[in-house]
Amino acid sequence: MKLDDKIRGAIVGYALGDALGLGTEFMTRNEVESYYPDGLRRFDQIIRDVHRSQWDPGETTNDTVLLVRFIETLLQRGQFKLHDMALSLKEWMDLEGDENIPAFNLFYHDPSWLDNPIASAHRNRVKTSYEEATNETLQRGILTGLTSSDDELMEHTRRFVLMTHDDSRCVSSTKIIAKMVHSLLNKEREATADELMNICMQNDMRTIPFLEHALNGDIDKLKVDNEHCMMWTRVSMGAALWGFLHTDNASDAIFKVIDLGGDADTNAALSGALAGLKYGYDALPDEKERLKNLDALHDLSERLTAHIEKSIEARNRRYE
Repeated sequence: MKLDDKIRGAIVGYALGDALGLGTEFMTRNEVESYYPDGLRRFDQIIRDVHRSQWDPGETTNDTVLLVRFIETLLQRGQFKLHDMALSLKEWMDLEGDENIPAFNLFYHDPSWLDNPIASAHRNRVKTSYEEATNETLQRGILTGLTSSDDELMEHTRRFVLMTHDDSRCVSSTKIIAKMVHSLLNKEREATADELMNICMQNDMRTIPFLEHALNGDIDKLKVDNEHCMMWTRVSMGAALWGFLHTDNASDAIFKVIDLGGDADTNAALSGALAGLKYGYDALPDEKERLKNLDALHDLSERLTAHIEKSIEARNRRYE
């Protein structure tokens, strides 16, 4: 498969999972079955309640908005720089307001955050005793997985997570996503169970049960639709891997995760990116053609592909 097909599949797959997953976000599995007895497969099926009416059918949520923003920042700078990513996030929060994502409020009002994001995030977490390890960083594993070299992958991902979330569970979960993305792109195979388990062992062993449930197909044990843990980074990581690893086509990888409910837009976006990367753009469900920002996603995919090609060529020259 050509590189541009992989990248386009990953970016559009992410956006499709996000926009369609909104339809079951925060629902239990029973509620999903009640509202969508034949499954949610089209944007025009999405119920128009108070929550979902904030978006037009086919429109993506903050999950895709931030991933696109981070990719654009990298393309503008030509390489991954943590300060650039922090500045881009701060500019977005200034525009959108500071109440959208509770975990971000820990650092948003700290004037020192842009100077040293990792130290500031750590200091504010300790000061507030904030205990939740939430899933806002998982999308960053898509970017680092696509754009980092073998040597840079784990360190780029670690620092990118700690920029906002001072929690080793977030680091471990996001590294797992990044490793899977990087392996699919560069080695044309899925990361092995041992490779993913080693990440847990090196970063946070509390991630192990969630990874095991995903690898073994024990979806009920992940409690994806439980209101008390649906936003956990380990649950979303597990749900995304479960959908990707236990299906054999891109459509099912997205649809089966959407049907679980919980934080379905995040979970299906991640599974959609992995499936798009493995199977390619054309293998994604036809509903992708109804994404509101599809043209912009195609343009972004082309520019990101060109950047990755140049990076690969540069690395190859260094090793010659």
